[in-house]
Amino acid sequence: MKKLLIGIAVIVVLVIVAAVVVPFFVPTGKYVQLITAKVKDATGRDLVIAGDVKFSLLPRLEIEANKVSFANAPGAADKNMATLGKLQVRVQMLPLLSGNVGIDSFVLVDPVIRLEVDKQGKANWDFSGAAPAGAAAKAPGGKPAPAQAAGGGGGPISELSLGEVKLENGTVSYQDDRTGAKQELTKVNLNLKLANLDSPLSADGGLTWNAKAIKLKLNVEKPRALLSGQTSRVAVNVDAPTIALDYKGSVTNAAVAKIIGDVDLKVPSVRELAAWTGNPLSVPGTGFGPLSIKGKLDATGKKFGFTNADIGFDAIKAKGELTVDVGGAKPDLKGRLDVDRLDVNPYLPPEQPAGKTAAATPGKPAAGGAAKSSDWSDDPIDVSGLKAANADFTLTAQSILVRKIQIGKSALGLKLKDGVLNADLSQLALYQGEGKGKFMLNGAGAVPAMDASFNLAKVQAEPLLKDAADFDRLRGTMATEFAITGHGKSQREMVSALNGKGVVKFTDGAIKGINLAAMVRNVSSAFLDASAKKEQQTDFSELSGTY
Repeated sequence: MKKLLIGIAVIVVLVIVAAVVVPFFVPTGKYVQLITAKVKDATGRDLVIAGDVKFSLLPRLEIEANKVSFANAPGAADKNMATLGKLQVRVQMLPLLSGNVGIDSFVLVDPVIRLEVDKQGKANWDFSGAAPAGAAAKAPGGKPAPAQAAGGGGGPISELSLGEVKLENGTVSYQDDRTGAKQELTKVNLNLKLANLDSPLSADGGLTWNAKAIKLKLNVEKPRALLSGQTSRVAVNVDAPTIALDYKGSVTNAAVAKIIGDVDLKVPSVRELAAWTGNPLSVPGTGFGPLSIKGKLDATGKKFGFTNADIGFDAIKAKGELTVDVGGAKPDLKGRLDVDRLDVNPYLPPEQPAGKTAAATPGKPAAGGAAKSSDWSDDPIDVSGLKAANADFTLTAQSILVRKIQIGKSALGLKLKDGVLNADLSQLALYQGEGKGKFMLNGAGAVPAMDASFNLAKVQAEPLLKDAADFDRLRGTMATEFAITGHGKSQREMVSALNGKGVVKFTDGAIKGINLAAMVRNVSSAFLDASAKKEQQTDFSELSGTY
């Protein structure tokens, strides 16, 4: 027993001595050369470790490399694709003996990653053109032989545990020489935790983009299930001054990937968000303020669905759903949107005061002068966008307000199929009356064509004309009907080919402010008696016009 204890003590002393002494004799320079040569063989790029390289064994395997750089693709704007101020890795020794990897610490300090796409569309992270320096082994028939594991073979990593994993003060830039687009993420910081593959994976960090800080959070409940093609609960949170996004649901990492869960999006101001992303809105009105969207996401393969949606946009409240299928020859969209009260006034330009004319511009006479009327354009009408997708969408509104015009419950159906757009206004409540209409735009052929029809009945003319044109001299029940067709490759051709008919009819009404019968009897009282003028009116049973 005494000899056994002495033997154990000797082994412990030897291990301690080895841990202290061996690092001084490890040829780090040789290993650095070996690593850089392997990287060169695999990528065709140079890996340079210009700073100190430190190595230790106990109580853990620890490697530290300073001033690391990885060369960029030939002709790229920057010399290096990636640089690191410092790389620190601490690996537990005992788990390695059983084929597992236990990381105590993995830290990247001051990483800078530059992603570029050249004018030919070649990305600098594409290493497909790099061939290994040595000839690859070939199987009979010229096919590559199966890869052999290093050291004569060994099973893949069966377990992985992460201790302190950090990315500190990183920078990621992107440049596309085809479009001139440039983006940069700065102050990228990330903390990641994973006790083992059966424990939750959590990541917490942030970055700065376009001078605004963005906070990021990620949680994966079952990492092993996700890695093995199964399902795991996942939560993602993005929080920035101009946008907040929260997702909670499940993700399936299979041949047909699935993402199913709840989405909550909040945007304090759509205008500010657009400006932050570099696409400021040049639209009139005071709208495009707060936006909120909540609903259920179901993305399975090439089909995407968003259902049970609650939408808030400025003062507009709506519910709806949308499905998109990109598995066919062209995207197929189906959906509906049910709006409570739709006030479009915040999205319209200010009204010009009555009698006010537009200011004159240099070289053009002011409104009211002898200005030449604008002519129709001969430029080709582009309707190619109608062929980009197929769609079936329904919009309903309990009420609509346009300027002062008050519209009641309305329903509009839109169908787009193979370049032909059909719009069906199946319901329109307007000042105690009702209307229906249809519109078709055919962009499938060589010459665009349109067909429109509309009819309106039982509308009270006086309140409609008062709200629409501030005109209150006509009272009665109004009905209108028109049908128009046209075709042409330009505006001029379309207008020249217009054909159709229409009728406007007023019944059981009166023209207020003038009494035609009294005028016949007494011209003086009909036109000169100011005190009675407002009370005068000419009744009629029918007043109509056609074209």
